[in-house]
Amino acid sequence: MNDLPQKVKDWLGKPVIIVDHVVTVEQGLWTNFCVAVGDGNPLYWDYPLSRDETESVIAPPMMLPSWAIEHDWSPDRAAPSLRTLELHFMVKDALGIKNGLVTEVELELHEPLRHGDSVRAEQILRRVEEERETKLGIGRNWDIDVVYRKPDGSLAGIQSLHFLGYGKVAA
Repeated sequence: MNDLPQKVKDWLGKPVIIVDHVVTVEQGLWTNFCVAVGDGNPLYWDYPLSRDETESVIAPPMMLPSWAIEHDWSPDRAAPSLRTLELHFMVKDALGIKNGLVTEVELELHEPLRHGDSVRAEQILRRVEEERETKLGIGRNWDIDVVYRKPDGSLAGIQSLHFLGYGKVAA
């Protein structure tokens, strides 16, 4: 890792970007999602069953990342203050890489979200591999975890994203 810029080394293993309370978890939003994908899981719909299993209805866990993505427009600003997964773009820029794509995503779930919750998302650079020749040109891989926390600090989940960056920008 001797070829990494110092700022990239400094990012490794700690939260670099923190997105806090973008939107409140709201049952109407997850109901629309469930209708759109035909998800009839009773934990998202059935109050009596949900109370027996989880104390109340829960938001579909696969929606966890959606509660921490800034909208493109807001009445108090002209543009989002961050791009979605800003740390990925920061890594690309710092390494002089033109293109990047997600090669794998894992979502590890912990505490479910319920109506009224909000989410804090911390973007953490976990690993950056050495430069190598790929079929798409000179590139490298990196991993970013997004750690999602509920308002009380408890862990809601971790999204692990694996990237391939390629197309070195001419210096």
